[in-house]
Amino acid sequence: METVGVIGVGAMGGAIAARMIQHGVPVLAYDVNPAVLAGMKARGASVATSVREVVDRCEIVFACLPNAEICKAVALGEGGVAGGAKVKIYLDMSTMGGEPASELAAALEKKGIAFIDAPVVGGVIATEAGNLGILTAGPQAAFARVKPILDSFAGRVFNLGDKPGMAQVGKVVNNAVGYASLYASCEAVAVGLKAGIDIETCVAIINQGSGANFHTQRVFPTYIIPGKFYGTGAIEIGVKDVKCFLAEAKRLGAQTPMAKSVSALGVQVAESGPAGRDTMTVFHYFCDLAGVPRRPDKA
Repeated sequence: METVGVIGVGAMGGAIAARMIQHGVPVLAYDVNPAVLAGMKARGASVATSVREVVDRCEIVFACLPNAEICKAVALGEGGVAGGAKVKIYLDMSTMGGEPASELAAALEKKGIAFIDAPVVGGVIATEAGNLGILTAGPQAAFARVKPILDSFAGRVFNLGDKPGMAQVGKVVNNAVGYASLYASCEAVAVGLKAGIDIETCVAIINQGSGANFHTQRVFPTYIIPGKFYGTGAIEIGVKDVKCFLAEAKRLGAQTPMAKSVSALGVQVAESGPAGRDTMTVFHYFCDLAGVPRRPDKA
């Protein structure tokens, strides 16, 4: 199988690239963080020294990046994807919003590069378990070519047609619900702790009843209960994702009072501590509000 480029191999991109490698897909990886790149090499990837090297050596390139500004810089900036000598298909798995995805698609099409809008749903946990969802929108001939690669790391692939940006809408719809449930779950469990219910029992009660959700079923047992407050990406990513949902809703003329509240709360949580800390530290914020000790970090 041909070598696939992966640009951005942090928590999410790294998990996806590792899954590709496990299923026999050769990966050429690049990241601005040398430590992350070294970790990817240890997992079996070849490594590149720049974005340009990746797009000069690979016809199919994936990217998993933090925000729309970085997505645009990597795709269209100096030394970026648009100037690549070999790249023919570029899949961006980042969450950037529908308008930026459409802009990238139009700009890359002029360079003869097919752009596939391809955000993911399910997070690192789902990727490692083999049931990650990936949403795609873009030229169908290009999609057919990359489908076997997508199947190597995704449990389900949603094809939302040939219009880049549609996959972004699907992603931010999911994330608006996801972050609302994360904050609600952390707040409720913290109050349960305040009342004297131990964390394992509190989470089990929620999962037995109508409050069960992705975070209480997967995130709390995997990360928060064991004290693993790392490995899921920076807290600011959630703030950005909900703002992307609000932007899409505004574009569509839809009122979203719940998401506005979730967005405001996310900003407060992010501003309550050091920038760049892991999303799992959201739980610390709600423990502080409830007046209970923070869960020990066993990193």
